[in-house]
Amino acid sequence: MEKRLAVLNSISVILVIAVSYISQTGIINGNTMGSLSAEYYNLFTPAGYAFAIWGIIFLGLLVFSGYQFYQAFGAKNDLDFLRKSGYWFFIANLANVAWVLAWLNEFTGLSVLLMFLILFSLIKVILNTNMERWDAPINIIAFSWWPICLYSGWIAVATIANVSAYLVKIGWEAPFLSEEIWTVLLIIIAGIINVAIIYLRNMREFAAVGVWALIAIYFRHFDEVPLISYAALITAVIIFSNIVYHGWMNRKTNPMYKILNKE
Repeated sequence: MEKRLAVLNSISVILVIAVSYISQTGIINGNTMGSLSAEYYNLFTPAGYAFAIWGIIFLGLLVFSGYQFYQAFGAKNDLDFLRKSGYWFFIANLANVAWVLAWLNEFTGLSVLLMFLILFSLIKVILNTNMERWDAPINIIAFSWWPICLYSGWIAVATIANVSAYLVKIGWEAPFLSEEIWTVLLIIIAGIINVAIIYLRNMREFAAVGVWALIAIYFRHFDEVPLISYAALITAVIIFSNIVYHGWMNRKTNPMYKILNKE
């Protein structure tokens, strides 16, 4: 089973990266990710540079799948994560590929459902493997936990943005709320989710992605919509402060701390 999972996971990562590259060429329905984001303009979408994080995520996914492949076919001394995650990582990646196709073909409602499927699948990986809830060696943290943290952290933000884009497409407007206030509420929700993740799951890397996205929202609206800009900045500072505080309070569980202190 482990070998099959490792192969499927590796193939799915390659598919995600390949389809992501193709999505930027405009050959799918004449659209690109950026052109449709501009078409479904909403105030929660971050500045364009924020999406560069996909490069780091893809690198992490390659490391993750390569490590699992190595464990399944070589070392075989750390197969627990692969077994417990089951097919959920594979499902998340297939849903990611399907999401790109749905988005570019302007099946926006379907893209929302697929985005939730990606998020649900990654949550299953996190829960099934009890990620970040026990003292693991550095190889598990770096090669298994961190890639999933970054991936799921960005998907959580992208889910909110995807729902916002769909609401723009269907012309929905929040009753009694301006678009600016509605966006501030979404920012607050994102902040609550990320702070909760820090203390409930110890996933500071997940929350760091939230900080990245919120800072990008701040820069996007700095000159035009100060309310949203400063709401995003304040929320990012709150999340970052909790990351630092939580990291300091739990520093003795950090593998690097143990190495440096020869524990």
